[in-house]
This record gives sequence, C-alpha cells and structure tokens, in this order.
Amino acid sequence: MPVNTDITKQNENLPPQANNFDEAFIQIINLPKRQYTQQEIDEARQNLALMNDRVFMATFANNKNKHIITGIGNAVKKIHNLDPIPPIEQTRVQDLSLFDVLGRGMIGDLTGWGKMISIAIEAQRKKQEGYAVRGTLTHGNAMRINFNMGEDYTEAPDVITINILDFRLPELENRKMFCSRIVRAEYESRETFLAEKYSEYYIELPKMGDYTKADLPKAYHDLWDLCCIFRAKINEQEEVIRMQAVANPIALELADEVRKAVAPNEFVNDALNRKNEMEQFREYMKRREQKAAQAEKEKAQEDRKNEFEQFREHMKRREQKAVQAEKEKAQEEKKKAQEEMIITAIQNAVPSQAIEAMRKNAGITETRLAELKKQIQ
Repeated sequence: MPVNTDITKQNENLPPQANNFDEAFIQIINLPKRQYTQQEIDEARQNLALMNDRVFMATFANNKNKHIITGIGNAVKKIHNLDPIPPIEQTRVQDLSLFDVLGRGMIGDLTGWGKMISIAIEAQRKKQEGYAVRGTLTHGNAMRINFNMGEDYTEAPDVITINILDFRLPELENRKMFCSRIVRAEYESRETFLAEKYSEYYIELPKMGDYTKADLPKAYHDLWDLCCIFRAKINEQEEVIRMQAVANPIALELADEVRKAVAPNEFVNDALNRKNEMEQFREYMKRREQKAAQAEKEKAQEDRKNEFEQFREHMKRREQKAVQAEKEKAQEEKKKAQEEMIITAIQNAVPSQAIEAMRKNAGITETRLAELKKQIQ
C-alpha cells in the first residue's frame, strides 16, 4: 500500500526536539489518528495475515481460541513423537502498543498456561538481529509464567516456546528442515538434560519453500497446515488451503478465526494507524540517526580543522625557531669574527685607542676584552 501523503506530512512535523525515545513515543502516539476510506480499509484487509501483530492479538486476545494454542503446541510436539500437552486453560496476549511492538517488557506475543504446562508463542515477521538470544530469553521467562521460585520444583510445569519466524535464523543456516527443536544437553556426551520438560521450537517459514507437503513425514503435516495459515494473506487463504491440501481441523478453524478477527472496519482502521505510528517512529529514528551522523561528520571536520591548525601552528613555531637559530648562529659567527679581528689587532700592537673603538663597535664588554688579551698572552 503506497505511503499516504497525510502520514508524510505528519512525519515532517515530528518534533525534532524529542530528547529520547520515550518522548518520541508520547509525541507520536498523541498525533491525530486518521479515519481511512472504505476502499483503503478493504484493500488493507486483504493484505493482512496472522503474522501481523494486530491480527495475532485480535485472534487470540481475551482468552480466545485456547484450544487452537493447545493444537499448535501439539503439532510441534507431534513431529518428535512426544506426548500431547495438557489443555491450555488461560492465555495472555501483549497489548501491542508502539511500546510493546518494540519489545519493551515483552516475554512473548502470547503466553498461556494450564495444569502442569506453560507456553509462549512469538510471531516475528521482520528479521531481527540477535533473535536467537531473544527466543532463549523468552523461554527462560516462560518458565516463570506459572511457577514461582521456592515452590515444589517437582511440580514445576513443562514449558515450550514456539517462535514462528518469517526469516531464516543465522544460527540454523545449516538446518534444512523448517522446524527445529532446541533442548539442553550435557556438552561432551550430548546427552539431553530435561529435554522432555523444556523445549524451544524455531519455525522458519521461508524454509517451507524448499519442500512440498508430500515431501515431509506425516508427523509434520499438522504443523505444515498451521504454518500455511500463518503465512497466508486474507486474499490468499482459500487458494492456499486448496493448493496445500490443508486438512488439519485446527488449521481450518484458525483460518476462520483470522477472517473474523479482521472483519470489523474499526480493527483495520486501528491496524493502519498503529502501522503508521511505527512508520513515524522509524522516520524519527532515521532523522535521529541522520542528525547524529551529521553531528559526527561536523565533529570530524572540526577535529581535522583543529588538527590542521595545530599542525600549521607547530610548523610556524618550528620555522620561527629555525629562523631564530639561524639568526643567533649568524650573530655568533659575526661576534667570533670580530673577536678574531680584535685578537689580531692586539697581536699586531694596534694602538689601544683603535682596539677600544673595535670593542665598542663589536659590542664586546671590557671583561670579555680582558679575557681575549689573556688568551694571547
């Protein structure tokens, strides 16, 4: 969807005096919200997908579709022939304000728990540097969702985290399959450690392009169907379901729930405004970086100018010192020559009146004249 001129104007009006991120957040969030036309809303709705933060939130917020979350958990466990998880009884989805979108305080797009089970799901559309660290931290935080330190550790819930990524993880570049399970293990023996209890799953959606559903073991089919729904835009859902032979009931129900979530015009209008908030913040960041780069450039230029001035001053002092040294040398040679003339005059018995005149003309003291006379005695 092309950038709206109204947003461009808003970006131009972003106060450059924001001193920090928090001030920028407040200024951007308080900008007037726009009411989009029906055509803009309809076009935007068709391009939405479950990987969109707002769509994800609307599909699962307010404790909705807990059984689908349970189904997603079972789908990833099925590929390694693990037992199904207990039903997820409660879920919590982050309220995706501009603060939350940027990851402030988030431990997962969705967290859920039930009897002896905790789950965290992250759906990340755009590539994020260091995401593997974020995923690991999410898993650690998820261990505390339904359990507090000091409680009976034998009753600590199992934990799984599911990271659904629309990009490839550098740490898994040699892994061909689109779903990877990460567990702890003893380093030398590679023997797993609490692997049945704690698992992280990384689903790299782009790697699905390297397979067809028929290429995969049957244990992967449920997860494949669910991933197809995560990837598909609203206007692509029917064709994707048909072409990929999506048959998993949970996946088909998920597709229906996504369509319901994006049906209200108010939801799409709000999603567009949230998107524009992010665009405005990125514009602020861009300008901040440009300003910092310009300041750095000017500082570098000023530093080079100062270095040049210092060098020029150094060269000037060096030249002056050389001139002074040359002058002093010439004066010393002249003085030496005059003293030699006086010595010659004394040796040749020149009258003392003439020698005195030579002394005064050369600027030689009487004491020095006495020293010269003594030298030739």
